[in-house]
Amino acid sequence: MAQKKYDLIRENNLEKMVETLKALAHPTRLQIVNILMNGECSVGNIVKTLGTKQSMTSQQLSILKSRRVLKSRRNGNVVFYFIENEGIKKIMPIIMKEI
Repeated sequence: MAQKKYDLIRENNLEKMVETLKALAHPTRLQIVNILMNGECSVGNIVKTLGTKQSMTSQQLSILKSRRVLKSRRNGNVVFYFIENEGIKKIMPIIMKEI
């Protein structure tokens, strides 16, 4: 019987994919991304919505930003976050529907 041939993911792409999925694999970070599916939001509003401490939320936002899931912009003293990775916007509805 002939062995099937599979196209493997290139190593550099594989690492990026793993890091992106790891970034989502935390309850608070997944909730943050869920909130941001509706558009950008200030850190204060994210904290209020989650009912968490700002320091913990900022730490999670930093992880998502470092893994290029989110991006931020500043308006005076207020920092707004939004989803940078368009692929995340595509997979979130699938995750929400299937699980």
